[in-house]
Amino acid sequence: MNIALSLLSESGGTNVIGRLQGYAEAAEQVADPDYWSSVGIISITGILVVFLILAILIFFFWLLGLIFKAVDKKKAAKKAAKAEPAPAAPAPAVEEQSSEDEDMEEIVAVISAAVAAYAEAEGTSYTIRGIKRHSDARTRSAWSIAGITDNMQKF
Repeated sequence: MNIALSLLSESGGTNVIGRLQGYAEAAEQVADPDYWSSVGIISITGILVVFLILAILIFFFWLLGLIFKAVDKKKAAKKAAKAEPAPAAPAPAVEEQSSEDEDMEEIVAVISAAVAAYAEAEGTSYTIRGIKRHSDARTRSAWSIAGITDNMQKF
């Protein structure tokens, strides 16, 4: 055996012997009960830290949800306050129909005829539930007008 050790040490085998001795020391360390208790403590501590951080994150997102719901309720309350109708004014006395009302009736008749013609061509039926006058307060931007002009030139 001395010959084998001398051959190993002469051929650079000290690393092999050192490793074998290291394995033996590691095996002794693994067999030590204090080693396993420290491994258990470290593992349990790691698991507890992970779950504690997870619980903190869950609480944080729950709190954010409550904050955003409160903000949404405030916005809805403001919108509802703005949308409340003003007190109704007394009804005016019945007057004769003005020319504006007659024009509106003609517009409704034209729209109804157009929808009926379209429905007849498709073989279906449509119902007009309401017609609203478009306010002239909105104006289109130059880019919007240019786009409409380009798309409508074909017609």
